[in-house]
Amino acid sequence: MSIKPIILCGGSGQRLWPESRKKLPKQFISLLNNKTLFELTLSRIKFLKNCIQPIIVTNEEYRFYVANSLKKCSVNAMCINEPSSKNTTAAIYLSAKLSKPNDELLIMPSDHFIQEEQLFSKIVTKSYKEKKYDQLIVFGVEPKSPHTGYGYIDVSSDSNNNQIFLKKVSNFKEKPNSKTAEQFIKKGYLWNAGIFMCKSKTIIKSINKFVPNISKYCDIAIEKMRYSKDKKNIYFKSKDFKQIPSASIDYSVIEKANNVFCAPLKVDWSDLGDWDTLSNQLVKNYSNNKIIQIDSQNNFIKSSGRVISTVGIKDTIIVDTNDALLISKRNKTSKVKTVVEKLIKNKIFEALENNFELRPWGKFENILETSFYKIKKLTISPKSSISLQFHKFRSEHWFVLEGTATITLNKKEYKLKKGNSIDIPRKAIHRINNKSSKELIIIEIQLGTYFGEDDIIRLDDPYER
Repeated sequence: MSIKPIILCGGSGQRLWPESRKKLPKQFISLLNNKTLFELTLSRIKFLKNCIQPIIVTNEEYRFYVANSLKKCSVNAMCINEPSSKNTTAAIYLSAKLSKPNDELLIMPSDHFIQEEQLFSKIVTKSYKEKKYDQLIVFGVEPKSPHTGYGYIDVSSDSNNNQIFLKKVSNFKEKPNSKTAEQFIKKGYLWNAGIFMCKSKTIIKSINKFVPNISKYCDIAIEKMRYSKDKKNIYFKSKDFKQIPSASIDYSVIEKANNVFCAPLKVDWSDLGDWDTLSNQLVKNYSNNKIIQIDSQNNFIKSSGRVISTVGIKDTIIVDTNDALLISKRNKTSKVKTVVEKLIKNKIFEALENNFELRPWGKFENILETSFYKIKKLTISPKSSISLQFHKFRSEHWFVLEGTATITLNKKEYKLKKGNSIDIPRKAIHRINNKSSKELIIIEIQLGTYFGEDDIIRLDDPYER
């Protein structure tokens, strides 16, 4: 027995806005016990028996988050980097094609929370031992409430099945309204956890049968894919990838196939898809002495650092970041996605997204920009450095706020401590290196005629950009 985890890690998590952003989606945010949901998923697969090298499918934009998490969790994986999102069918087909035909794939999202990791492993093992060769196994969770945000699985008519643990799926039900969800629970329907298991050969055959256009264009993309130098990352040409149709694996294959069986996932499971769900996990050990509540009750308040006070407020969720504030009644946060859609329509979302960017060496935050200058805050992670580079259109001035910087400037090396600064002339070859075990924070002032990120000419880049 050997199980190959396929972790889908490309979602944007819009319902957890403003904490989750397109450039920093929820699976990469430290939400629970200073760990990200992706890191918790990596931890979960370590409990699987006879687990072979996993495949991580992510957006090319997130490849450095993935690499940092894999390193932190000591997990060796193959990473499929998509130049654009094409939903789960293409991601799963690519993973199956890059696996051996008889590999048993355990396909799971990266943003679920399962506390009982050993019990999860036992359920997966039990399902594997009972499943037949060509079966697709989905995992169903016993509902805690008539939730309208989940799909449901109907196994009620399974009577002639000779399998003990696995039940034949009769039907899949889309996300219902509250009244219908109550009826589903009375009928014994299960929540669809979005986790499933099958042979590589089986899923390839199914996708070829039900959505041949997806397999056709994925095969074209595979023909021209390339590997990174360490052979751990796979990249595709954007032109080829754009041709691939976008479709969910649930709609395109699983709901059409007749060889689908359900395993009961009797664990404390949540997809943490909105602030209502997440707040139930965080409230148990979340506290902040800058949050003051007077005559207020049943509120969840998350602050980025500012003092927040409430008077006479109840049943409310408040999430404060450095550039946006969400205020919602409880049991209404599933509509946050609509807020994001309106921000996009009003062209506000893009401005918020451009306030910061994460890099393989750390991150930068945009503080102020005019037509003459731009001010950034750079955070260089321990034992990390930016690429060796120069700029055609701008000069830079660096002031060290915290840590010690080793600066390369035109083949000379300088060591700058807190309070020191240095000028980087236009076209000068330069690099920042943080050789210490602590974060390095620098204020960067750019002067020139153009401040776009494409005015970075890299001469040496350890991150293969």
